[in-house]
Amino acid sequence: ENTTIIAASNPSVTVTSGQKAILSCIFNRIDEYLSSYQLIWIRQSRAAYDADLILAHNQDLLIVDDRLNVQRTQNDYKLTLTDVTVDDEGTYACEVNTPTPQKSFIHLYVQGKNLLCF
Repeated sequence: ENTTIIAASNPSVTVTSGQKAILSCIFNRIDEYLSSYQLIWIRQSRAAYDADLILAHNQDLLIVDDRLNVQRTQNDYKLTLTDVTVDDEGTYACEVNTPTPQKSFIHLYVQGKNLLCF
């Protein structure tokens, strides 16, 4: 069975530096097995020689960053970043460990605050 189980609710999210970003993946299929699947949030590496960073596993954050929060409901899996900086910009992925793991990607764009130049 090759059904899409998880999909980004919005493949592109744009916020201004200092704001909150909510990255969300929606479950396209709800079944009794879904609760047994492991979910992870990944931050894709910007450079080919760097490893991707696993941010969260199910409801647990795997990195120490007070700005991050992860929530899993029956319908979706959300990663919230508060006080976003331009360093947070990049590609994030939610992955579900179905027999053939599925990933969905979200690109976070961060705009710098408008600075007045004199």
